Amino acid sequence: MRQEDHLKKELRAIQEELFEIRHDFHRHPELSGREERTARRIRGELEKAGLSWRAVGGTGTLAELQGRLPGPTVLLRADIDALPIRETGRFPFPSENDGVMHACGHDIHMTALLGAVKVLAKWKDDLHGSIRFVFQQAEEVGHGSAYFLREGVTDGALRIYGFHVCPDTPFGTAILTDGTDAASCDRMTIRVRGKGAHIAKPHLGRNAALAAADIALHLSQLPSRHDPMENVLIGIGRIDAGHTWNVIPDCAEIEGTIRTLSMSARATLLDEVKDAIQKTAALHGVIAEMELELQTPCLVNDTQACETMYGAALQVFGDRSKIIRKPVPFGFAGDDFAAYTEKIPGCFIHVGTAVAEEADTSVPLHSDNYYIHDEVIPIGSEILIRCALAHLAESK
Repeated sequence: MRQEDHLKKELRAIQEELFEIRHDFHRHPELSGREERTARRIRGELEKAGLSWRAVGGTGTLAELQGRLPGPTVLLRADIDALPIRETGRFPFPSENDGVMHACGHDIHMTALLGAVKVLAKWKDDLHGSIRFVFQQAEEVGHGSAYFLREGVTDGALRIYGFHVCPDTPFGTAILTDGTDAASCDRMTIRVRGKGAHIAKPHLGRNAALAAADIALHLSQLPSRHDPMENVLIGIGRIDAGHTWNVIPDCAEIEGTIRTLSMSARATLLDEVKDAIQKTAALHGVIAEMELELQTPCLVNDTQACETMYGAALQVFGDRSKIIRKPVPFGFAGDDFAAYTEKIPGCFIHVGTAVAEEADTSVPLHSDNYYIHDEVIPIGSEILIRCALAHLAESK
């Protein structure tokens, strides 16, 4: 196709423009649900490309490119929020919002999607069908996809594609999984209510702190009762109780996460968690209540969509050895791209950022010094564009 023959040239022509956009996003990171400035810049770039847009959930943005010829609809998605992390790295365009940082590469993701917008908009007259561009807020707290799904973003669409930067693989390579790509992620909050008393008279109180500690210990042991192949995880991130050293606390709070690589395993584990909480609370004579929030289900790549993604990546990298077929590259990390793939088939690929001799390009995601070279952007753009073109071509 003409588009594919000229694609790399088109991306080179706008490369510096994309780099400037990324630098702007990186300098002005915004937390989940507060991405007002980010949204304004995205919407301005969409207008420059000749696309209309509409706000979704306040700071999310949806645009659709309608081809001249009839055909199917495909979705391309990027996340736009940042993290509450104080940046310490070597960017010459560091965060100007103290305590907030694009430490998960979302500045790369949304810039790459804008690159796809700019190129595909020029080829509108050659397109069979339409492409919806999803600039999604609040991925880091697992809520952003819900705004788009409530507004029917997947209605009438056949596929969705996305990518994530990956410090675990070298720049110029990617990791692709056929099947489960990332874990489900539940956030749990357990509130324990006991009875306060002087620390010297423990028989008059019911120690919520000790009960909370015991609950956390019992929960942490539950995964060991499962077959290791089931891949389940319980993590405790915070326990808070008491106000001073010589008073038995009457309340305590536990925060943590439950993660699995299958939704059936999740259901079983949740039953065990609830049972362990109640039994442990009863032993201490306290009351314990759990609040559970499913932030994202398991992310499962569709086989056919995965093959389309593989073909696109092969055209980008030009070498099969550069595309690493690997199970669950995210491990127990989650991404609410999964909420879309519960509705329609889709695929998520992980694009490498690691550069030899540059240790900060391979530190874990969410590190305060994670460094990503601008040159990852056109790689992401090209993969997304090729997925969209391939899908529309398949469906003629």
